Amino acid sequence: MNQTPTINQQFWDNLFTQGTMPWDAKTTPQELKAYLENALSSGQSVFIPGCGAAYEVVHFVDHGHDVIAMDYSSEAVNLAKTMLGQHQDKVVLGDVFNADFTHSFDVIYERAFLAALPRDRWGEYFTMVDKLLPSRGFLIGYFVIDDDYRSRFPPFCLRSGELSQHFEPTFTLIESSPVTNSVDVFKGKEYWMVWQKK
Repeated sequence: MNQTPTINQQFWDNLFTQGTMPWDAKTTPQELKAYLENALSSGQSVFIPGCGAAYEVVHFVDHGHDVIAMDYSSEAVNLAKTMLGQHQDKVVLGDVFNADFTHSFDVIYERAFLAALPRDRWGEYFTMVDKLLPSRGFLIGYFVIDDDYRSRFPPFCLRSGELSQHFEPTFTLIESSPVTNSVDVFKGKEYWMVWQKK
């Protein structure tokens, strides 16, 4: 019988080293591009937790935002730095739950980080979001929701209504739409959302 894996730095380092990255769309998603074009005014401070290859960093920078992307997998950070070239200083190695930020962020961008976290760590995620976002700040990105999905391996899926239970009444849901071009591992489960802190 397969044992439940230990989801830690080594687990993720191994996947990046092997190139086993089924969550990796290898591009900046369309919904984010549209949001940056049409909705987010420039000059925002942006945090990308669990950034992986961090393709999106360039699009945030190109739209005038100040970005910090963080991952605790050194292999992920190395990959991101290779991909980002002149913007590689935007990616740092670290544990997002213990990072010592001296300021809050206007925007937190979520992409496959919550789904990579075992559910028993989700409390830390929601505490981090609440701590790092000021009033009127935004949590934007992609959330994986499936009431029937059960696995000892990522993705760890939210249940219907679970985000609202965590966020309301502190946050308001501004946008929500199903994603139509997800990678296979998220297909039919992925939603683009914009939450604003009150």
